[in-house]
Amino acid sequence: MPKNRLNINGLTLFRGERCLFRDLNFDVSDGEILLIKGKNGSGKTSLLRALSGLLEPDQGQILWNDIDITKDRQEYHQNLSWLSHKHGFKKELSVKENLEYELSLRSNAIHDFDYILNKLSLDKIKNRPFGILSAGQKRRASLARMIISNATLYLLDEPGSNLDSEGQEIVRSLVIDHTKNNGICVMATHQDTFEKITTNVIELA
Repeated sequence: MPKNRLNINGLTLFRGERCLFRDLNFDVSDGEILLIKGKNGSGKTSLLRALSGLLEPDQGQILWNDIDITKDRQEYHQNLSWLSHKHGFKKELSVKENLEYELSLRSNAIHDFDYILNKLSLDKIKNRPFGILSAGQKRRASLARMIISNATLYLLDEPGSNLDSEGQEIVRSLVIDHTKNNGICVMATHQDTFEKITTNVIELA
């Protein structure tokens, strides 16, 4: 069975007059975890946004299974889940209602997700409006959406943000389980706990 593969060729990205990175090359395949490191402002989030298709690079190509992601964005987006600093949930809807809306957008989503809510300690608050949750609970809800998507490629921007040590360990376990099931993970983080589980590391200046 062919492997899934994310391949980056000669990627260059500017922010205004400043070049964040130039001629960046890497690839990541089934079962691998790629860690993006760098100081604040080095372009970690911008790189993840480019990989998600939300930001157009100035030069270079992003390929999913050898096909440029601009050729079939819908197919590519069905295969990825993007965990960013913005939650993207409707504040007035409950956690459960928000997740059910996610299900309606994805053909391959996991519909029986009670065990996911339980694992992330969201089962007792699933009917509360998202807007009243704590920062940590909101982050856990975003993680639940990522898992429910059943996507092959995870793009994670500071996945341990707003989480206590228990929450960070849950994320670490989820990432490991995902890659054991032939998933792919690309994450940007400064937390050492995630660096220990990575397959490869790239550092932005």
